[in-house]
Amino acid sequence: MQERNISFDEINLRLVVMSVLRNLWVVALLCASVLLCYTGYAKLTYEPVYTAKATLMVSAKDSTSAYNSLTTTQSMASVFVEVFQSNVLLEKVKQQMPDQKFTGSIGTTTIPETNLLIVSVTSPSPQMSFQGLNLVLQNYESISEYLFANAQLEVIKDPVIPTVPSNPLNLSGRYSMLVLITAVLSVGLIVVLQIFRRTVQTPASARRNIDARVLRVIRHEVKNKTLRAKLRQKNIAPLINGPLISKSFIEDNLSLCSSVEYHMRKRNQKVIMVTSAGENEGKSTVAANLALALAEKNKRVMLLDCDFRKPSLHKIFENPVPKGKTFSSYLLQDTQDPTPYLLELPKCGITVGLSRPEHKNITELLHNGKLREFLQQARQEADYIVLDTPPMLAAADSETIAGLVDTAMVVVAADFMPVSVINDWLDHLRGSAPELCGIVLNNYKKNLL
Repeated sequence: MQERNISFDEINLRLVVMSVLRNLWVVALLCASVLLCYTGYAKLTYEPVYTAKATLMVSAKDSTSAYNSLTTTQSMASVFVEVFQSNVLLEKVKQQMPDQKFTGSIGTTTIPETNLLIVSVTSPSPQMSFQGLNLVLQNYESISEYLFANAQLEVIKDPVIPTVPSNPLNLSGRYSMLVLITAVLSVGLIVVLQIFRRTVQTPASARRNIDARVLRVIRHEVKNKTLRAKLRQKNIAPLINGPLISKSFIEDNLSLCSSVEYHMRKRNQKVIMVTSAGENEGKSTVAANLALALAEKNKRVMLLDCDFRKPSLHKIFENPVPKGKTFSSYLLQDTQDPTPYLLELPKCGITVGLSRPEHKNITELLHNGKLREFLQQARQEADYIVLDTPPMLAAADSETIAGLVDTAMVVVAADFMPVSVINDWLDHLRGSAPELCGIVLNNYKKNLL
C-alpha cells in the first residue's frame, strides 16, 4: 500500500474539532468500559490483609530521675524495634502456630518523643494476625533479656481481633486518573483518524489528490434557516434565489457558473451532466444553482432530473409534479411533444423536467433512444441544458447518460468519499463522457486557521 504524506494545508482543523465533538459518546463509552474493566480486575485481584496492634510502654527498672528514665527508655525503645522485627522472633511465632501456616509479618514503630511502642502483626486472616501478635508478646522476652536486663515492657493497650482490612479497596482515587488518560488517548486517536482519513478535507487536498481540475469550492450553507422550516424539518436545499441565503454561498455558485460557462462557450458546448461518486454529496443542489445562475445571465436554461431512481429536484423546487406528467414519463411515451412534461418556472427563469420514482424499468427508459432525441431537439431551443444524473456508485445510469452530453461535472463533498474511490470513478466517467469539465468541492467548511 502506498503511503500518503499529509501536508498541513490538507488538514481542516474545523473538521477535526467536529469529529471529536461528534464522537464524544465514543470517548464516554471507552471511559466507562475502562472503569468497568479496572473495577472488575481490581476486585478479582484484591487480597485483603488484617493488622492486629498492641501498644507497649518501655520502662527502666532502676531509675532515679524521670528525665534520665525517659531518655534511657527512648533509647531502649529504638532497640526493641529491631528485636520485634528480628527473624528469630518471627521463626518462634511460626513454630508455635502448628495448626496453620503463619504468612504474616511483624511491624514495630515508636511514638516520637515517648517511650511507647506500637507492635503490629499483619496477615491475610484476622485470627492469624491476633494469634500471631499474642505469640510475639509471649516470646519477645526470651530474645530481649540478653540485651536489657534492667528494661521491662508493659502492655497498655491489649490486642484485639481486627474486623476490617488494613488495606481497604479504594478505587475512587484512581478513577479520575484513569478517566483522564482514557479520554486523552481516545481524543488523540479520533484526531489521528480524522487527519489521516483518505478524504478531501481542504481545497489544497482536492487539487493535490483528485485527478481532475477543481472548478470551484462551494462553502457550507445551513439548511432550514427559518423557524418554520426547522419545526417541519423540511431540509430545504439552499438555492441562490432564496431570501436567507448567505452572500458567500451565492458568490461561490456564481463563480462556478462563470467557470462552467467559459469552459462550455469556448468549446461550443451546450449539454452538461452533474453527477457525484456517492449519494448525499449535494449534486442536485449544485445542478439547480448552476441552472439558476446561468438564467441570471439571461441564458435560456433547461434543467432535467435524470436521476430516475431517486429524483430530488421536485423537492428542491417544492413542486410536486403529478404522476404521469413527469419528464421520465415522457421518455416512455410515444408522443414527440415534450411540452406537457416540462414545467416553466418564471420566477427562476428556467425550464425544468421533473421526475418521480415511479418507474421500475430504468434500463428501458435510458436505452430507448428517446432521451437522445429530446436532447438533440432541446439544443435548438436552449442555450444550456443541465442534467442532474445519479451518483456513479449507485448505478451505471450516469455512464449511459454520459455518452449523450457534451461535458461532465462531478460534485465532491468535503470529507465524504475516499480519494481512491473518487479517482476510480473519474476514470470510469472519462471512458464514457466526451470530456470532463472538472470537479466541484461542495459543502466545504472553512478551516479554523
